[in-house]
Parts: sequence; structure tokens; C-alpha cells
Amino acid sequence: MPTRSRRFGQLAMRGWRILATGFAFVEAGILSLLLAACAAGLQLLPGDRERGEMRTQRGIHWLTRFYLGGLSLLGAFRVRCSGGEKLRRPGILVVANHPTLLDAWALMSQMPQADCIVKERYYENFFLGGAARAAGFIPNREGADLIDECVERLRRGRSLIVFPEGTRSPTERLGPFARGAAHIALRSGCDPIPVTLRCNPATLYHGQAWWDVPYSTPILSLTVGDPIPIKDVVDTEMSRGRAARELTTYFREYFERQLARG
Repeated sequence: MPTRSRRFGQLAMRGWRILATGFAFVEAGILSLLLAACAAGLQLLPGDRERGEMRTQRGIHWLTRFYLGGLSLLGAFRVRCSGGEKLRRPGILVVANHPTLLDAWALMSQMPQADCIVKERYYENFFLGGAARAAGFIPNREGADLIDECVERLRRGRSLIVFPEGTRSPTERLGPFARGAAHIALRSGCDPIPVTLRCNPATLYHGQAWWDVPYSTPILSLTVGDPIPIKDVVDTEMSRGRAARELTTYFREYFERQLARG
């Protein structure tokens, strides 16, 4: 009987988390629309476009903290962060792996200002696009212009989040790493700060349906490492292409080591 009761309790909690996760998606859309409307008002305040983007990003920071706190209260998802104080310095380049749909939200909840690279379909999305444009987020278009824009932001003292995988990881492993993050680091001269994200049990990964929730509450942990000194990883005499390949390989091996530690 205790086993049957325990099983029933697990099923009941899983059903609750399915409802809570569905509500979370609806809430995210509503909050994004609200933020876009507020951002439009913020643009009318004194100051140039960049100041308006900074105000919007500050609003996103507090909104994501509120949103993730709500998910924790509902028992749908929890976020833990170790070394978060390293993310609050200005003008930093954050490089992270990408196991879940909530990774960018979790990072922005730790960073009062953060530029993000977003997929074009999100940039044009009815719910998310208004806030992304008001915050000055960068649409992920192919070509050198994307790298140029990211480097320019860092040189102006703004912080940037980059996921080298470009999209969510397959379950239990890393996806392919693109060289964009390495090119940005090399051209800007910013020593990247690595953030290792782990989700246990795994959920909201690439290819998983949102309603396929685990039986226990997922915990997304962020472990912020020390800045990676580029000069110690690549030879200054290397061509930029080779240096980018070397640095990208280093990024992947770094995250593989961190994830293997559990």
C-alpha cells in the first residue's frame, strides 16, 4: 500500500507540474507583451536609444527574477546559481552551454544588463519580438555583420551572452559548437566567462515536448567559472581562423569536463 500511495503521489505531482508548465508558457507570453508595452513607454523618457535599451534590459532582469521565482513557488522548476556575482560586472562576455529552454532567462535573471543573440523567428514573434527589439537584442543573421555588432557592443562596455551551440543541447550531451563565440572573444579582446548549466532531471531540452515533464522538480544549476585568459589558450601568432578553431575546441572541452564532474 505505501508503494501504491507513493506512486499515486508521484503521478499527482507530475500532473500538477504539467499544468504549472503550461501556465508558465502562457505567463511568459503575457509578461513579454506587458514588457513590450512598458518598453514603448520607456522609450519616451529622456535619453538616447541606448539608454532606452538599458532601461528595458533592467526591466527584463527583474521580470525574469519574478518569473523564475514564480515557477519555483509552483514547484515547476527551480534555479540555483553559484558564483553569480561574477556576472554582475559590466562589459563581460558570457559563454554558456544550452541544455534547456530557460537558460537565457536564468542568465538574464543574474545579469542587470545583458545583450542576447536571438533567433530571427523570436525577433519577429508577436509575443517575444517587441521586448527583444526594445531591449536591443541582436537577431541571429548569418555573416560578419553579426560578429561586428557583438564586438561593438562589448567595446562600448555592454555585456553579451553567447551560446556556442546556437540551440538547445540534445539530452545528456553537447551539440555542435559554432565558432562565433570564439571570433567575438578574439576580436573584442574580452576573456570570456564560462557558465556551466546543468538540469537535473533533464527537461525542456531540444526535441522534447513541453508536457513531457519529469516526476521530480527539475533544478537548473548555473556554475560561473573564472574568466578564460585567451592568451593562455591560443598563440598570438596564429591566424584568426586557426585561433577561432582552437578556442572553440577549448570551449567544448571545458564544458565537457565540467559536465562530466556532475
